[in-house]
Amino acid sequence: MICHFVDSRTDFVNILAEKLGPDFTLEPASPDDRKQLTSCDVIVVALPSQEHPDYASCLSRLQLIARNPMGVPVVASLASPERQLALTAMMAGAYDHFFEIGSMDELRVVLRRAAQFYEMNRELQRLRVSGLELSDFVSIIGCDAKMRAIFSFASKVASTDATVLLTGETGTGKEVLAKAIHEASPRSRQPFVAVACSSLPETLIEAELFGHEKGAFTGATAARRGRFEAAERGTIFLDEIGELSPGLQVKLLRVLQERTFERLGSNQPRQIEARVICATNRNLSELVKPGLFRADLYYRLNTIELNLPPLRERRDDVALLAHSFLQSYAQKHKRAVTRISRAAMAALQEYDWPGNVRELQNVIERAVVISDGPEIVMEQLPSQFAAWDMDNESCSFEDEVRGFKKRLIQRTLTDTNNNKLQAARTLKIARSSLHRLIEELQIENPERKTAA
Repeated sequence: MICHFVDSRTDFVNILAEKLGPDFTLEPASPDDRKQLTSCDVIVVALPSQEHPDYASCLSRLQLIARNPMGVPVVASLASPERQLALTAMMAGAYDHFFEIGSMDELRVVLRRAAQFYEMNRELQRLRVSGLELSDFVSIIGCDAKMRAIFSFASKVASTDATVLLTGETGTGKEVLAKAIHEASPRSRQPFVAVACSSLPETLIEAELFGHEKGAFTGATAARRGRFEAAERGTIFLDEIGELSPGLQVKLLRVLQERTFERLGSNQPRQIEARVICATNRNLSELVKPGLFRADLYYRLNTIELNLPPLRERRDDVALLAHSFLQSYAQKHKRAVTRISRAAMAALQEYDWPGNVRELQNVIERAVVISDGPEIVMEQLPSQFAAWDMDNESCSFEDEVRGFKKRLIQRTLTDTNNNKLQAARTLKIARSSLHRLIEELQIENPERKTAA
């Protein structure tokens, strides 16, 4: 890890570099050499106490460097442990801070955390700019192997006119992927028309899809184009296709086979030029067995199938998605929040996400809106994050809280390389309290495990 330190005390920086250890390369940097400053993982900027004659100029320097175009995170090195000084540094744009009189372990954790944040941001940019060649969507980004395979396959499918069936639980991003396929296709300049099949009553959906002529039914005072016509040469997305009635299934099969349809009240066939992408959160093959879904239609739709895995099966993407949504909503709602606390992130990664990516998106937006500082904390997450297994009726509230504490402490010990002093500081509890909780919660001693 390469860190550049902006401080006139060269000897102090050199001593600090020796104490940090071989995993860190800490080098003095000039505040005027922008190329040097941004060619690193973390920038450290010294901020003296408010009584120091250079305080104002150092604060201005911190504000300027924190806005560096490469987005390299800035960590403030504070001369005194004053709360107001730390708050000022964070408001100036610092990602994090440490006190010069603090421990080296604390400094290492702060630098690692900032470097991980920078790496995550670079990964987001890489995915947006060149990862898929699809579009700049964020709801289905991910580094999980399953998602990368889906992205790769989707990019190949996009250039064709093949009918695509998207499957997966509600909230996994099926419509977003459908839009991405459309945007990456030669049809991208044409309309993208989405139809939620489950939200329309059976008496209206046929007219909604295929249109109607004047006088076709009571209230049809004028001819009207349906969604297939509105899509023109673009893409029509039929969401929740498994909810279609048997009668409409027959008509859709004919549309897909003959590429023609008729408006209600008309015998004049009309040509379909739009590409068809369908989606469902139901298992169509299981619906075929009892006759709830036509087998011939299923096989027609199943030419290209992409299954989006639920978020609980790709937990490594939770942090990536959460930070992406954080950036988007902080900008949208004009909030200064820039990061998620260790405890809050642990809760997000432990949660099962029954609502998948859409639920995560809503949780982050809510937290950003009610945030009053630079960091999302546990108190800003919904109440369900205090417990993970609400479906287990035999599990009491006390058991859920106990389980959360145990997981949080285990994760923190892992992040701090089993350094209990640093773990206690991260959790903001006394070291004696941490030892008591480890004993009380029966957390296996990491040293004993290593020795075994």
